[in-house]
Amino acid sequence: MRNFFKIYNNLWTEKSNKLSTLIKKISFITISLGISAVIISSFILTGFKNAISNKVYNFSGHYTVSSYANGLSFKNSPIDLNKGVYKESKTLSEIGSVHPFILSSALIQSKESEIEGVIFKGVSSDYINNIQPHLITFNNNLNLKNSIIISAEIGKITSLNLGDSVTIFFPNDPPIFRKLIISGIYETGLEEIDNTIVIGDINLSRKIYKWNENQVSGLNIYLQDETSIDSLYDKLKNISSFDEFIESTNSKYIQIFDWLKLLDKNVIIFFVIIVFVASFNILSVILILIMDKTQLIGTLKSFGTKSRFIHLLFFKVGFKLSISAIIFANFISFLFYLLQKNFKLFKLNKSNYYIDHIPVDINILNTLMINLSMIAMIIISIYLPIIFIQKLKILDTIRFD
Repeated sequence: MRNFFKIYNNLWTEKSNKLSTLIKKISFITISLGISAVIISSFILTGFKNAISNKVYNFSGHYTVSSYANGLSFKNSPIDLNKGVYKESKTLSEIGSVHPFILSSALIQSKESEIEGVIFKGVSSDYINNIQPHLITFNNNLNLKNSIIISAEIGKITSLNLGDSVTIFFPNDPPIFRKLIISGIYETGLEEIDNTIVIGDINLSRKIYKWNENQVSGLNIYLQDETSIDSLYDKLKNISSFDEFIESTNSKYIQIFDWLKLLDKNVIIFFVIIVFVASFNILSVILILIMDKTQLIGTLKSFGTKSRFIHLLFFKVGFKLSISAIIFANFISFLFYLLQKNFKLFKLNKSNYYIDHIPVDINILNTLMINLSMIAMIIISIYLPIIFIQKLKILDTIRFD
């Protein structure tokens, strides 16, 4: 056993052959950079998915319930809070909260007296807690009574700011005008929301349509855990009334969520490429090391050393190199995560990516799977060239010089 470690240390530290030493260094660097690139990509992908999906979910919930009649005409038809999903929602443990809303077409007047079309979303005061992370400025005593919350984009178009008085026109019959104060400004970076949605008091919306307190346009349903989105649809269907239409937010904003799925596929392709590159690198190292140490292999065989012993020598060298590279790759990746999470060093064009910096989040399971997959592939890559040792003849190896 003592001789084994002496020979192993000689294989790992011996520097007489500059080529094998150079190859080991290059392989260590390429494997480290490749694996760290995959892990960092996983952090960024998780960050993107969480940041963008949270923006959509915070404003729309995970499910929306509305009236079937709304899809058949331009008339805003109400659902009844005394029956259906709202009444039975407490029976489903997956549901965290349910927020009624009323949607109205409206026109908002800019400081230059120009008119901009918007969707007025009437909500109750507790809905504000969901969109709080996206408010970039707001009054200390934020409430929706006689006030509205607009997006930064609408504020830019209309030249309106926090505290300004604004006239809202509801094209009903007869038309209704209301003068409201801007009490908050939000920003998501999502055109589908920022370009259209103005948030106001649900009681104002009820007055506009002359609805009672049990009539609303729809419900935003927020789940305890978003992983239960797919499984909840049938349960919601079972407790809904005949006139209620149920739609997941993933379906409503399918373009955004399809884009996130495409990112998943790109990272998988990138990961496969990196695995093959890393495997090829370690395979090359072992082959070059075997060719460099052919005379040593012949000497060991001439003394009756078992092939299993020789295999283990080269396996340990390759495995140590690979594990060292993987540990270093994880160190680089987590260092990047900490720096980007705290200092937001790398910026993005918000108009293209919905966010102004590269978001990062850790998915422990994904990171673990990446590391285990790399180790498995590297073990296979180490073992393949070792088979070559069995084909070496003692006389040929001793003559080799």
